[in-house]
Amino acid sequence: MDSVCRSCKERVEQWNEECGSCGFKLVLEPEERIRARYLRGPSLGALLWTQGWAFGSRLYLWFLLSLVPVVGLALIFVLLIFGRRLSWKQGGWGSWDEFVMRMRVLDALGALWLVVLIVSYFIARNGVT
Repeated sequence: MDSVCRSCKERVEQWNEECGSCGFKLVLEPEERIRARYLRGPSLGALLWTQGWAFGSRLYLWFLLSLVPVVGLALIFVLLIFGRRLSWKQGGWGSWDEFVMRMRVLDALGALWLVVLIVSYFIARNGVT
């Protein structure tokens, strides 16, 4: 079991006792577990914008492989599932905060790219004059 500061543990237990009716409970969790959970999470940007996400995540070899049609299709799913872990391990990030910020930006850009594609489709379909 992870060691926890006795003072912090007492404060959290006191808080949970005083505010137990709201349905939430405070939990002390080591930062390594939080990071591990984040790294296991899917990369939305990798699903929606694979080449841009791979390049922005500093996965340059994966970026080049994603340009090959059949390989690129498979890499969509590989990077969706394992992309964050690969980027953290291979990307040479200066800090955890820098990494998380870049992942958030790339996921947002992936969502924006999807919106642009959908809007473009409807514009082309309806023939805007």
